[in-house]
Amino acid sequence: MRHGSSLPRWAAGGGTAPSRGGNIVSSMNFRRRQIATVAVVAAGLAFVAPAVASAQPSTFGSSTGSSLIDDPIGTLSEGARILGEAIGGFGGSDLGSSGPGTPTQNCNEQTVSGGEGVTDTNHQLGRTGPTSFVLDYETESVPDNIEVFYQGGKVYESGYIGDDLNEGTGSAVVSLPPGGATTVLVRVTGPSGTSWAYTVRC
Repeated sequence: MRHGSSLPRWAAGGGTAPSRGGNIVSSMNFRRRQIATVAVVAAGLAFVAPAVASAQPSTFGSSTGSSLIDDPIGTLSEGARILGEAIGGFGGSDLGSSGPGTPTQNCNEQTVSGGEGVTDTNHQLGRTGPTSFVLDYETESVPDNIEVFYQGGKVYESGYIGDDLNEGTGSAVVSLPPGGATTVLVRVTGPSGTSWAYTVRC
């Protein structure tokens, strides 16, 4: 390159031209990575949240009557509440616990109802899983279904039991898997005209 030339050194063969597009390409690649990361996180939440919500029984409040048939909006609201807990406090909420309206009893106390519908009751066992307990029940002549949940997972279901011969008198040994909760949720579902009682033995 001659003295006094106005050409830059790279233009005169003394080097390579600086890349203005390099910064733009680098910025675009970074932006694409950010968008991909957000998409992966959103997809993960969309996949996990419904699974958590479906794994947890509806434990908010105690309902009697045919609430699942007569109040579909309440059922939808309950699902939204569970999903909100799963997204908002994933890992912070105990799946074995329930809302403030669900009664809690100590084991060896009898639970009695004379009505149709779904009734949820928590029972304090005083110990964590793995363990087992005896569930004594009397469903009279109208069949009822008894379910037991531990930390959100179903661990026992009687099926509809009760008839005129033995009046649904029976018992079952319910085994719990390893876990940190000291309570179980017992749900009884009965049709019109039902009458039942049960006791969680400790």
